Formats: sequence, C-alpha cells, structure tokens
Amino acid sequence: MSESPIADWDPRSADVLNDQRSAYDRMRERCPVAWSDYSYWSVFRHADVSRILHDHQSFSSQASRHISVPNGMDPPEHTAYRAIIEKYFSPERMAAFEPICQEIAEDLAPSALTGEQTELMATFAQPFALRIQCAFMGWPLDLQEPLLSWITRNNQATLQRDRPALAALAAEFEELIAGLLAERRETSEPLDDLTSALMQ
Repeated sequence: MSESPIADWDPRSADVLNDQRSAYDRMRERCPVAWSDYSYWSVFRHADVSRILHDHQSFSSQASRHISVPNGMDPPEHTAYRAIIEKYFSPERMAAFEPICQEIAEDLAPSALTGEQTELMATFAQPFALRIQCAFMGWPLDLQEPLLSWITRNNQATLQRDRPALAALAAEFEELIAGLLAERRETSEPLDDLTSALMQ
C-alpha cells in the first residue's frame, strides 16, 4: 500500500491554469487544505496561511536538505540573514536600482515585440527576471545563460516530478554558486552588493 496521500487537486491542470481565481475559490470552499501529486500541500484560507507564516516551529521553511538562503531557513537563522538583506530593499536603494531595471526592460523589449504574436514569458518575463536578479545580487553577465538553462531544466523536472533530476539540479546550482563565491573571495576589493554582504 502506498503511504502517499491521495491527491485532492492538480494545481497544473488546464482547468486550474485557465482560471486560477475560480479554481482557488472552489478549493477554498471544498478542500481548504489540499495535497497534490507534486508532493506539497496547498492552503487556501487566509487564517490558515497567516498561522503557517507565523508558526515556524510547526511549519518549517526547511523543505530541502540543500541550503536556501534565506527562504529555506527558520528563525533565528532566517532573522540574521533578513537583517542583512533588508537594507538592500530600502526606498533609497530601490530608487537607485530603478534605472537599471528600466535599462534591462528597454534592452529586452525589441526582441519581445517582433511579429504579431510573441511568447512573452520566454522572450521578456523570464530573461527580465533573471537579469534583474543578477544585477541586484551583483552577479556577472556570463552567469545568466547557465542560470536560464538551469531554470528551464528545473521547471521541467518539477513538472515531471523527477526527484533524481531535481536532486542533481540542486547539486548543480550549489556548485554554480560555490564557483561564484570562490571568485569573490579572490577579489582584492570587496564589492558593495548583496552577495558580498551575505558573505561577510
């Protein structure tokens, strides 16, 4: 007999993806705490979500054996990293970062607007999000293509529920970032970005 719970819903079904708001409304009434075959629970009611967010002892963020800073951490570890990260989201820092975001958007827009139809996620949204993250973290431009490839393969493995592939991808990501950090440690002058701050 399988020990896995029976799935209550499929969050990636066409019915859900075509009208997520209606699907979530139905789940909120029918099954407010639902299991899926993607090996996670979904919670639909505000009170339940709020309780989970404020009770890290019962609901840990440590969902993987692989390090995730700070999303995969609980207090007090998470608190220490959050204190470092918060100042990089100050209004002043965000205002200074805005022109960089604008420049990236303007650079990507021409390729996204060719022809009568375009796949916005592939031509604009995904590369925009990736380039924004790299710029915000202070990561080099040559890291963008390996990261985009990794994101694509990770999404595919997630959809296919391929646990061995996901484990290999997690190790690959750790190796990629470890190489970046090793290069940073050899830099004579520390950079004023979030990556350097987290390394201190």
